[in-house]
Amino acid sequence: MKWKNIQFGELEFEEKHVLNFPYGLIGFEENRKFLVVNDEESEPFRWLVSLDDPELSFPMIDVSTYSEISNKYFPKENVTLFAVASIKEHFDESTVNMRSPIVIDNADRKGKQIVLDDDVLMVRTPLTSFTPVLME
Repeated sequence: MKWKNIQFGELEFEEKHVLNFPYGLIGFEENRKFLVVNDEESEPFRWLVSLDDPELSFPMIDVSTYSEISNKYFPKENVTLFAVASIKEHFDESTVNMRSPIVIDNADRKGKQIVLDDDVLMVRTPLTSFTPVLME
C-alpha cells in the first residue's frame, strides 16, 4: 500500500504495519489509523503518522524501558510505550508527555493514548532527563 504524507512524501507499507487506535488520540479522535515511521535523520525519535490526515504526524520517543511507568502501569509483555515529544528550537527546552503515553499492543496492533492519574508524571517532562535513552 502507499500513502502520501506531507512530511515524508510517499510511504510504502503493508497492512500488517498499520496501528489501529479505536478512540484516536487526545484532540485527534477522528484519526484512527497510524504508522510508526523510523526516520534515520530524526533518531532516536520515531514518528506516529496518521493515515487519515496527510498533514498529521507526531514525534515520539520510546519509553518502554522507563521503568517508572512501564513496570507500574504496563507490566504486560509485548507492549511498547511511546511519549509524544514537543521539540523546540533550543533542544534543552524540548519536552515529552509522560502523563499521557501512547501504548501499543504489538500482538493485535492496537494503540491507545492513556492519561495516567499520577502527579509524579508530567505532561512537560524535560527531554534532557532521557539523556541515557537518547544516547543509545
